[in-house]
Amino acid sequence: MKIETLFKLGMDRTIKPLLDFPDGIVLNLGAGNKLIEGSVALDYPEWDADSMPIPYQDGAVSGVHAYHFLEHCSDPVAVLIEVNRVLCKGGVCNIIVPYYKSQMAAHDFDHKKIFCEETWRVLFDNPYYNKNRIEWKFEIGTNIIIGVVERNLALMTQLVKI
Repeated sequence: MKIETLFKLGMDRTIKPLLDFPDGIVLNLGAGNKLIEGSVALDYPEWDADSMPIPYQDGAVSGVHAYHFLEHCSDPVAVLIEVNRVLCKGGVCNIIVPYYKSQMAAHDFDHKKIFCEETWRVLFDNPYYNKNRIEWKFEIGTNIIIGVVERNLALMTQLVKI
C-alpha cells in the first residue's frame, strides 16, 4: 500500500504522491554525515549556504535533498532562491526540517529558524518577495508533519519546480 492510500483511508484527506527526481544532477545540501548515493554533497566549509551561491548554472539541477539543513541557515529564503534558480523545470526539492512545536526544533542552539505546515505557502505568496523580483517557480507537493514520537516531529515537504 502506498502512503497516499493509507493517508486517504485513515484521514479522509489526500496528499500528493512523492515524485522521483528526474535524471540529472542531484544535490545534497548541508549533507553532514548523511551522504546519499548518486548525489553531490554540498556542505561547510567547502560551501557555505550563508555566503555562497549554489555552484551550478540556472536550471542545471534535477533534484535537491535538504534534510535538517534549512533550520541552521541564517537566511533560508536566500537558499531557496538559489534552489529555485538551479532546479530545472520539473525538478524536485525534498526538505525535512524540525516542526516548530517539537522538542527537536528547540534542542539545538544552532537552529536559527522554525517551520510549520504553512511556511512555504506564506513565503511563496508573500508580496514582499514578489516586490523584490523573486519569481517563485515552486508548486508545493507533499507537505506533511511526520514523526515517530511527538517530541521529534518534522515537516516533510516536496517542492516541484514549475
